[in-house]
Amino acid sequence: MRQQNPVYDLAVSFAGEQRPYVEQVVEACKGRGLTVLYDRDRSIDLWGRNLIIGFRGAYNGDQARYVAPFLSREYLAKPYPMDEFRAMLVPAIENPDDYILPVTFGDVVVPADLLSPAIGLLRCEDYTPQALAQAFEQRIRGPVTSAPPSLRMPGTTSRAFSKYRELEQSFRYLTEQFKVAAAQMEGSEFVCTVRNSESELKVRVEHRGTTLYGIDIQLGGMGRDDVLNFALSRSGWLNGSNGSNGTAAPVFDRSTGAVRLEMHDYSVLGTTFEVRSYSKEELFEALWNRLVDQVQQITDSH
Repeated sequence: MRQQNPVYDLAVSFAGEQRPYVEQVVEACKGRGLTVLYDRDRSIDLWGRNLIIGFRGAYNGDQARYVAPFLSREYLAKPYPMDEFRAMLVPAIENPDDYILPVTFGDVVVPADLLSPAIGLLRCEDYTPQALAQAFEQRIRGPVTSAPPSLRMPGTTSRAFSKYRELEQSFRYLTEQFKVAAAQMEGSEFVCTVRNSESELKVRVEHRGTTLYGIDIQLGGMGRDDVLNFALSRSGWLNGSNGSNGTAAPVFDRSTGAVRLEMHDYSVLGTTFEVRSYSKEELFEALWNRLVDQVQQITDSH
């Protein structure tokens, strides 16, 4: 009965004449991460012990998942390797197709009473040690399947996404950034004033008491409650914002997993209608740069 959790993936059995080749196979197997029972690795463990009895236990199904006898004329003629081979035959009766992985050297003929002619063999002449190690790995671990190609999958919207919450966060962000920018304008020839309520933000830029630029940003507008509404105004604080020069609605970008603001711009950032996508940070930068450009253009024309 083979043990359920053997220590080694593979145990090798061979005649001394084939050691140079087998040793290369063993090293190549170890390089592939296989655990291999090899006599020279057990020199200290078997020091002073009966080698025949010691190695017989290595091939009777107790220590290795598979055994590989390297069959040659010398192998069949020597008592030590043949004792190992006979030890393999006991567990092979239980699993005849899943234990012994025979490899032959030269024109050796294995008697039918030792190994059925129906059993598949590999010939050392057909494999370099490295190629044979690869064959052992494939037999022990199974065929290596290539990773499936990375295919595009349908995107999904985050369960946590809320357009109203994102709208409020974007509105608060724009309010805070305009206040910070207005404070930085102090000391110049221009005065930037920012007023806001819970649902409306008004930004005005003056030069010596004359309003040069104004923009109102509202939570909701144009009959909708799920957009930011932008209205350009240089009329003053009390006139309110009627109409719209553009709107921005929060959307979830499935390709990046991020929230964006889809801007339908009629004349806030340009002179022709465009639909663009911004993060709230990008939108503030675009709005502020547009403000500066407009103020600069007006002052340059006077």
